[in-house]
Amino acid sequence: MTIIEHTFIIRLDYGNRAEERKFVGNVLDTFDKDTLCGANLFINNDPYGLELLLSLNFEKNGDEFERWLRENHPSKKREYRLLFEDITASMHRRGYSVMGLLNSDMLGFSMPSEANGIFLFPDRNVMKSIWGRPTAPSSFSVFLSHSSRDKPLVDVVFNELHKAGIRAWYDRYEIEPGDSITDKINEGLASSKLGLLFFSKNFLDPRSGWPKAEANYFFQKLMREGVKNFVIINADLSVDELPPLLQDRLFIDMNSPSALSDIVESVRKQSLS
Repeated sequence: MTIIEHTFIIRLDYGNRAEERKFVGNVLDTFDKDTLCGANLFINNDPYGLELLLSLNFEKNGDEFERWLRENHPSKKREYRLLFEDITASMHRRGYSVMGLLNSDMLGFSMPSEANGIFLFPDRNVMKSIWGRPTAPSSFSVFLSHSSRDKPLVDVVFNELHKAGIRAWYDRYEIEPGDSITDKINEGLASSKLGLLFFSKNFLDPRSGWPKAEANYFFQKLMREGVKNFVIINADLSVDELPPLLQDRLFIDMNSPSALSDIVESVRKQSLS
């Protein structure tokens, strides 16, 4: 009687060996050495293409393994693009390390979550614990309220704030096609500590609805909480043209040579207060 061996290659997740150990252990515990005559790990530690392959060689009952795999681990798929010969032929070129597996008891050593002589990189969760979990971006420190017709001016100010490391909510970069403009602006206002109000003839134009609504948000917050939470930038208005409630307030004149540095300094002071 001719014995036909069946070889299966299964791709595992290099960065989640803690979970993969359960699967490999289940395979080794389910199929004894009389059926499963060879089990090997092929590890590629190339940081640009990390790989972890499990090679299983069945002397018999290969069909039974396939049924078991479908029923118990449906997410695990055979790697049909690779043959065992392909891996062994490319071992030198691709730098595979090989680890033979005898039983599930040795998986703690053979597939550790930590880096060792076999795996040069730890699991993703271990890496996160070492470097710290990424934190969500901090809230915006300043909201840029302006007329869309003044964007050339706002671009200059935003660029200066960005270079100074100050986070700013600017609709040019925060509202994508298909977004709800109202929802996005409300999110920006709620997440900003300070308003940068670009008063101009365009800003006061009755057709410019959003800037006035945004400015009112900061004015009302001032009246409710009694804390100044905005900086006025005067683009092209005389004092008499400013709204009456703002005519006695100090503003930054964009015609001043120091306007940009004054804006950055003012935002920093307000944000820290």
